This record gives sequence, structure tokens and C-alpha cells, in this order.
Amino acid sequence: MRTASVAAGLLLLAGCKPPPHPVERVEVVAASLAEAQVLALTPSQLQSELSRRLVPDRGFKLLDSRSRGEEGAVRLTLEVDAVQEQTNASGLPAMEEVTASLGIRRSTEEGVERIALQASRTQAVEGDALEGRQEAARRALDQVLDRLVKEARVHLDARKRDDARLVKDLRAADPLVRDAAAAALVSRRNRAAIPALVERLRGDDPLEVRRAIGGLVELQAREAVPELIEISRGKDPGFLRELVYALGAIGGEEAQAYLYTMSQGHDQPAVRDAARQALEEMGRHGHRGGPPGPSRNASLAPGGSAR
Repeated sequence: MRTASVAAGLLLLAGCKPPPHPVERVEVVAASLAEAQVLALTPSQLQSELSRRLVPDRGFKLLDSRSRGEEGAVRLTLEVDAVQEQTNASGLPAMEEVTASLGIRRSTEEGVERIALQASRTQAVEGDALEGRQEAARRALDQVLDRLVKEARVHLDARKRDDARLVKDLRAADPLVRDAAAAALVSRRNRAAIPALVERLRGDDPLEVRRAIGGLVELQAREAVPELIEISRGKDPGFLRELVYALGAIGGEEAQAYLYTMSQGHDQPAVRDAARQALEEMGRHGHRGGPPGPSRNASLAPGGSAR
């Protein structure tokens, strides 16, 4: 009797596990490997590295040619964004950082669903400079692929849940589950994701911060403008340019005032130009909230003093 109860319990648990996501195609952007020569991998080799990770234990089922077209099947596209060498104090290679993106595409009744993921990992260089760099880069790539496959499963699982479950998942202990829930809610234009996205702005991971900014732009979250301005403290000009374009896309009086001050008083010409362009875009799309004037948050931006 006890054995039967245990067996029933195991079956129940197995039934709660989401079925693996069918994958009908795996592609690699061949051109992206041209700038990643240290990896010394061909597109087909990289495709195989990704494909061997698409197993049921990891939440995927790679379809053969006869099963193509299965309902809910996804297509995966992998692109190596960068392989960067970081040197030590002696000028010798010390670390290899690999960044890659995974695009997920699936046809649904509502149209084509797309998910874009990105991961970056770093590994120390050991031994001979050339061979050591290659080994470190490949170790970092392995970690990136593992991470992307894990994120893909969590995000695809989230897309199958209703809004009420996703809102609950925003408070999950696993940060991956929280991020996937926020992304799914953003894709449905559900503003319940905004507090979670604002919280992510305070994180240390640049990729996560950029994702959060993108989600806030998608939702036109003007209530997040003060926090977006706040995170401009001490940031480099490249990040500030991204930020001013995001504020221009969101719009509103506070964003407009901040961009006006940046366009007039920032000490970096590239940032001033980006702020002016963002203001022009706001005007073209009707996102302005009133006549421009100095922002009360101008002091938060580096070099942001009125002239």
C-alpha cells in the first residue's frame, strides 16, 4: 500500500513538470564567428555544441526532419557577439570574455513570438598565450551556452503561464524565474511588470540593466523616469547615450526637462548630441509634455551642469 502511494506521488510530480519544448531548427550566424577567431570553431561545430544541450533533461526536444512543423516548435538562432581579451598589469592576456545572443522564434495563433536573450561569461587564461586564450575562450563559451539554454527554457515556460501566475512569479526566489515573468508580462503590455523592472535597474549586471530599460521603454513607463535619471550617476558616455535615447522614447515632462539640460550642459559632445536627437524624436512622436526647461535632476548626470 505504501509503495503504491509513493509511486502515485512520483507520477503526480512527473505530471507537474512541463513537457520539453520542441525545437525544429538550430542556426548559427556564421558571420559572427569571423570576429571570434580565437575560438577556432566553424558554424557547424558551434551548432553541434548548442544542439547537444537541447535534451529533455534541460527542457528541450530536438525534432528530426520528419517531425518539423510540430505545434509550438521553436527556432533558435545563436550569434557570438564578442570575444574580448582582458590583459593584466604586465600587458599579457589574463581573461577571455565571451558574449553571445540567442534568438527564439515561435509561431502562435496570435502571430510570431520572439524572445531575445544574451549572456556573457569570463574565464582566466592559463599557460601558453595562444593556446591558453583559446582554452579560456572555449570554457567561457561553454558557460554561455549552458546559461542561454537554461534561460531559454525558463522564458518559454513563462510564456505558457497566465498573467496571474506571472505576477506571482515576480516574487519568486529564483531570479531567472522573476526575469522571465517580467519579460512575458512586458510582451503582453502588462504594466504589473514595471516595479520589477525598476528594481532590476539597481543591479550590477549591465545586460540585466539594459533589458530592464528596454522593458520600461516598451511599456512607456513614465513613472520610472526618476529612477532612470538616478542610475545615470557616474556612468560612462556610451551608457548615457543609450539612456537618453530610452528617456526620449518614453517621453513626458520630466524626461524632456532632463534631456534639455543634458543637451545644453553635458561636457561630452556625443552625449549632448544624443540628447538633442532624443528631444527631436520626442517632438516627432508627440511625447513631449510641455516647454523644455532645466531638470531638477540635472546634477545627477556626470558633467551635467547648465551653461
